[in-house]
Amino acid sequence: MARPSLPSSLDSNLPGIPRKVLAVSMECKYQCQQCKEILRKPFQAQCGHRFCVYCFKQITSSGPKPCEACQEEGIYDEATSMLSINEAFPDNAARREIDSLPARCPNESCSWAGTLKEYEGQHEGQCEFERVKCEACQLLILQRDKDRHNERECEARTLNCKYCKATFHFKDIKAHDEICQKYPMQCKDCGKKKIAREKFNEHIKSCAKSKSACQFSEIGCRAVIDNGKQVEHEQSNVTEHLRLMLASMLSLLRMRVDGPGEWQEDSVLGLYRGPEDAATSVTHTGARAQGPGLQEKITALENIVCVLNREVERSALTLEALNRQHRLDQEKIENLSNKVRQLERTLTMRDLQLSESEQALRELQFCTYDGVFIWKITDFSRRRQDALAGRAPAMFSPAFYSSKYGYKMCLRLYMNGDGTGRGTHLSLFFVVMRGRFDALLKWPFSQKVTLMLLDQNNREHIIDAFRPDVTSTSFQRPVSEMNIASGCPLFCPLSKLAGKSSYLRDDTIFIKAIVDLTGL
Repeated sequence: MARPSLPSSLDSNLPGIPRKVLAVSMECKYQCQQCKEILRKPFQAQCGHRFCVYCFKQITSSGPKPCEACQEEGIYDEATSMLSINEAFPDNAARREIDSLPARCPNESCSWAGTLKEYEGQHEGQCEFERVKCEACQLLILQRDKDRHNERECEARTLNCKYCKATFHFKDIKAHDEICQKYPMQCKDCGKKKIAREKFNEHIKSCAKSKSACQFSEIGCRAVIDNGKQVEHEQSNVTEHLRLMLASMLSLLRMRVDGPGEWQEDSVLGLYRGPEDAATSVTHTGARAQGPGLQEKITALENIVCVLNREVERSALTLEALNRQHRLDQEKIENLSNKVRQLERTLTMRDLQLSESEQALRELQFCTYDGVFIWKITDFSRRRQDALAGRAPAMFSPAFYSSKYGYKMCLRLYMNGDGTGRGTHLSLFFVVMRGRFDALLKWPFSQKVTLMLLDQNNREHIIDAFRPDVTSTSFQRPVSEMNIASGCPLFCPLSKLAGKSSYLRDDTIFIKAIVDLTGL
């Protein structure tokens, strides 16, 4: 038997509505068998259990699966308890009941109240008091503060350096400014601004107003001179610089050749050590001979230290560049992950749309366009038990039409009765559905309707007929998928289906509907 098609709205891509939204105690018939929350767009499996359309799609995404609820209740039947997308249909009756249930917003400080339909369509996901998680910093914030948080408060929001265009998180902005090679700096000496850090050292060396220590500062010159006057300073202080160099050299010689005797000065020979015994003289002569060799080693070591310092600085810059690239790679990975999740959601929607198309095609195979429809209902005993247990009290037939461009209609059957017929009769109702050409039809619907339970010996059919009450909302032009059902709550006593009934053969019954087309 063909089934109505799956819903195609975006809401069908969500699991059940949280139970805390319901303002009254929740009945078990409104609970999804998978997510255990309130049914969102309920979908009824052939076993009678109800699921959210999203949950049902998740369960059957890789093929038919056994119904866990049937297994838990001990009613598992391999023929009917396999969950398949092709053997299920939207439970519009349950959906209307759920839509009318009272609801309230579970978010603190929000006073909204209404029905579940209003909550799902108007308030869910829109409440300014709802707490949502920031995808960047994982902080819980109010929905109404989300834009402000993302733009001005989030410590993990991504920024691009306006100088070097590198990408970093807001919390790292100060650290980045300290190493950014394009960051603008100001020379304190000449006042020039917007000098890139990478060129600042060159500017200091060439800045006419920048002061630096004399290159003889290490041996005692304490002068600080403008860069443009270094040469002038050196030329005017040659004697002083030579005196400082002499003192420095004498100090080095005393450290390297330390021993008895006094340093003396001779106008011809220059500096020399005073007389001392032969053994001491020989010892110090050897020490003086080692002086040049030690100096060469010291100079070599100083060169090595300079090279190592430069390597350390270069390694630090390389490490920082690698860290920056690592952060960029992490962000790219996150972006790609988001795209994958988006593609998965798109694929799920495509699957739903494909299922809708397949369902519509199957529906067309069983559809009639002459106002006469015969509904074959199999597995009657099982469906009756489901109705008794409250799992599936009612079922809808496929749609049929008065003509190709005419009224769209269907039947609704309560296996255990409804209203005055509950527990004693089959209740059969006629439903006017919203069609594609309703704007061209005469309203309210006023055609005579005949309902029949067929005697499979072709002798005594059970027949009931009625003319629509044109003042009833059941027969006005539909504003939703279908109007409220109207018909026969006492259509057929259940006792006539007991034993060897001619109406029930091979666990199957046939119901026939005839719409009088007179005047159309």
